[in-house]
Amino acid sequence: MIDDVPRLFEAVFQCTLEMITKNFEDYPEHRLKFFSLLRAIATHCFAALIRLSSQQLKLVMDSIIWAFRHTERNIAETGLNLLLEMLKNFQASEFCNQFYRTYFLSIEQEIFAVLTDTFHKPGFKLHVLVLQHLFCLVECGLLTEPLWDAATVSYPYPNNGMFVREYTIKLLSTSFPNMTAAEVTQFVNGLFDSRNDLSTFKNHIRDFLVQSKEFSAQDNKDLYAEEAALQRERERQRMLSIPGLIAPNEIQDEMLDS
Repeated sequence: MIDDVPRLFEAVFQCTLEMITKNFEDYPEHRLKFFSLLRAIATHCFAALIRLSSQQLKLVMDSIIWAFRHTERNIAETGLNLLLEMLKNFQASEFCNQFYRTYFLSIEQEIFAVLTDTFHKPGFKLHVLVLQHLFCLVECGLLTEPLWDAATVSYPYPNNGMFVREYTIKLLSTSFPNMTAAEVTQFVNGLFDSRNDLSTFKNHIRDFLVQSKEFSAQDNKDLYAEEAALQRERERQRMLSIPGLIAPNEIQDEMLDS
């Protein structure tokens, strides 16, 4: 399919984008199928994406960002899963530096935008995974070229990790003007310190959100949805281990549902 993907793009990409980017509501069935197509290409035919022109790849990345900005959960989750696959595939490719120089900062900015938006709480788990990927990447030394533009940034950062740390502090200071510089700096330093431990990293972000003015007065159960699902599954397994506690017809219904 590698040679056919560009033809597919020419036939459906631009015209579908024009349909679905006017607002977030029209053509819901086209939206989900369009992003599912993109995900299938990224998963099974990644080499075709590498062959796209820079303008075409930008359209793909803009489409992914458009997807996870959706408040429609299925579309947002498809976009976030697609983004994660793209990030991992490009990290393992020969175009790693080129891709991340172009898109790292905009991806980080967009993910923090939805992470700190109370309408996007169901995507919390995937937001965390994207941010963890980004912070691990800049600290592992895999990126051998600077992420900053030397023409516009005069300070010679010793490495990408220091640059991204400072960039993130500035980004969040703008997003949370009610928080002190010390609070934001402590949060960002905590992100980098906990980046290799997903559970600690996730709890650190969740604590920061729950304490923020935007989230403090809200029902934040979506931020704990993953843990709640695990707890329900543990309880179900416990009940299944006790003979007679769950009726056989209920077990049969569960098997049919799954």
